[in-house]
Amino acid sequence: MRFTLVKDLRTDTLMRSLIGGLLLFALLFLLFDVWYKIEQIGLLPTDVITLLFGNEEEFIEPITQSSLLEIIHMDIFFAMMTLLTLSAVYARLSDSASRKMIMINLSMIGAIVGIISLPLAYFFHPLFIYIWLLCFWVWHMIAFGMGIESLWKLYRL
Repeated sequence: MRFTLVKDLRTDTLMRSLIGGLLLFALLFLLFDVWYKIEQIGLLPTDVITLLFGNEEEFIEPITQSSLLEIIHMDIFFAMMTLLTLSAVYARLSDSASRKMIMINLSMIGAIVGIISLPLAYFFHPLFIYIWLLCFWVWHMIAFGMGIESLWKLYRL
């Protein structure tokens, strides 16, 4: 995390290209994470309900607790890594303190509530599926916006 020590990231060509690469990989991760969730879980309430609780008419078994734990485990790790690195870069490049605080906090809260909502839907009530879907989209869209804005501010003249 040397970029936290460099005074002006825009003038240090090595750090600018490294952070640019980091931001591009983070943006690609966010896009492919959405695609992965579409394929694995589904991003419609009916798809998530079918995954969690099965469908007797279509002979689809519900997801096992160990499979759900794997999904949650991966989500926790990748959300943490993506949001912490994006937030560190965004905090350095963003000019507005209030916008910085709002974007970082909303993305973090969205990710945390989303991660908690999926097991709550599985164990307690299917209503939490809607909260999971909302939070999933919120944190992904905000993180994507943070990445695009950071790239813009990193390479603008």
